Amino acid sequence: MAQTETHAEPLSEQKRHITLRAVVLGTVTAAGLNIYSDYAGMILGSASLVKSQLPIAMLMPFVGWICINLILKLVWPRIALSSAELLVIYSMSWIVGTVSASGWTAYWGGVLSSPTFFVSPENRWEEVLFDVLPWWMMPHGEGIIRPFYEGLSEGASMPLFGWLPTLYWWFSISLALVLAGFCISILFQKQWEESERLTFPLVVFPVALTEGFDEGHRVPKIFRDPFFLAGFGIVFCVYVWNMMGYFAPNLPRIGLFDDYLTKEIPFARSFPPIYLRVLPPVIGLMYLCNLDILFSIWVLRLVAILQEGLMARVGFAVGYAGQQAESGEIMLLSSHGAMVFLAVYSVWVARSHLIRVCHIAWQGIRVPDDDGAISYRLALIGLVSTTVYVLGCFVGMGLSWSLAVMQLGLMYVGYFVVAKYTAVTGCSYLFPVGTKGGGIIQSLGGTATLSRANMVGMGLINSSAFFGNTRIPAWPALPHHLRLFSGLLVRRRWVFWTVVLAFAAGFLGSCLFIIHLGYHYAGQNLGLTGFRSANISTYDKMVSAIVNADKTVFDPAKGVVWLLG
Repeated sequence: MAQTETHAEPLSEQKRHITLRAVVLGTVTAAGLNIYSDYAGMILGSASLVKSQLPIAMLMPFVGWICINLILKLVWPRIALSSAELLVIYSMSWIVGTVSASGWTAYWGGVLSSPTFFVSPENRWEEVLFDVLPWWMMPHGEGIIRPFYEGLSEGASMPLFGWLPTLYWWFSISLALVLAGFCISILFQKQWEESERLTFPLVVFPVALTEGFDEGHRVPKIFRDPFFLAGFGIVFCVYVWNMMGYFAPNLPRIGLFDDYLTKEIPFARSFPPIYLRVLPPVIGLMYLCNLDILFSIWVLRLVAILQEGLMARVGFAVGYAGQQAESGEIMLLSSHGAMVFLAVYSVWVARSHLIRVCHIAWQGIRVPDDDGAISYRLALIGLVSTTVYVLGCFVGMGLSWSLAVMQLGLMYVGYFVVAKYTAVTGCSYLFPVGTKGGGIIQSLGGTATLSRANMVGMGLINSSAFFGNTRIPAWPALPHHLRLFSGLLVRRRWVFWTVVLAFAAGFLGSCLFIIHLGYHYAGQNLGLTGFRSANISTYDKMVSAIVNADKTVFDPAKGVVWLLG
């Protein structure tokens, strides 16, 4: 592990500045990668660019900038980018890497626009939902929605003004959530870096890829490392061979890196299968992870398979008759309870640091190395302010105050745990258990006490239209963003403003492009689930939950399962 620490330390030792050029290029890249990903997903039908917390959608432009910089180093060294500038582009791209297409905005465009266009007597949307839908944050009106799904008639202009209120509200709520995550990262960053000594593998690798550009070398050091070249060559050759198969169908395919469904190993009847998938990014980036954590990941997965299979095999269930939780739901509840425990334990471990943070914030002291971006006092004020704003929006969407607090609390827990343990492990395939927590609330507390407005509000918040799905915008990137620039002594505020600029460019660029695609290609023709099924199923599920006569109630047995998780 000594070598790991050596690679992580230069982050604070190198002379790095956030330049205006880097911020401009990062902002343009953030918008461009989302527009390209939306086009690839909605028009070309490819959803593979946004599959993890560190998606290919943002890695492609980062690698592209490295290649451009290699050329500039050869032909025009004076304008070549520095390592710090490339890292700014990397970090700003990651902040919005999961926003586009199937990561979020395809659902945003499809789900929000569907009620007006797809309403019918058969689906009962107007009868059950329309009087409680939060129209103040949704596009509506025949003149806006019908041409969005059917395409503009010849000579007609795009009714963009009809979307402006929707864009404003969703951008403001989403930005508030991003800033809440930024403030939480500020409060915990020193604890994670100095006390817990997280390895931040997803910071180490871009630093390694750019190291050497500032030392007069035309090629970064890692590109001259024979072990790196050998590892890259093995993986690259497999992909090149398979690409050749498109032009020569008789070539046998190398299935080493194929989808996990092709690596299924049946275990036993009623038991979940074991999937053995080889993912080079996971292998490479998790190399820096603690061995105890790596061991526990696969051992606990085997235990979970045995546990779920045995319960399914013997028919074990818990809860009141008529609303019993079977094996799948039991595993969900216990896993979610374990995730909440990780969040609580993380706060407990950091208690001394957090007490010091509160003391500094109360006195208004600015410690030189406290955070690298904003003061602890401002971080606490920002966290409280953004949380209150989001809670108010949740209430406006139909939730009661108590329900809004529970919903947002579970969202914070899931996002916090994923952000921290992505920094711990380097695994970008960590997702929050129960996603945003709405299903957990209904499973534990029941649905009998929920009003129609509660159901509709929770349905929208827990859909993929609201702040993405299991791929979380910004939060996993924020601790890494702070780690990358923790050594900056000048322009500290740029560490904050790059987050705002990146998110604004990525989110608004993606949303506006999807609106453009709808009017010019007809929304009915757009690909991905957001416009094909999720846009309708979201409201069908709301109707089913509301009209269903068999409401569920609070179930202590399920609560015990959750607590024991």
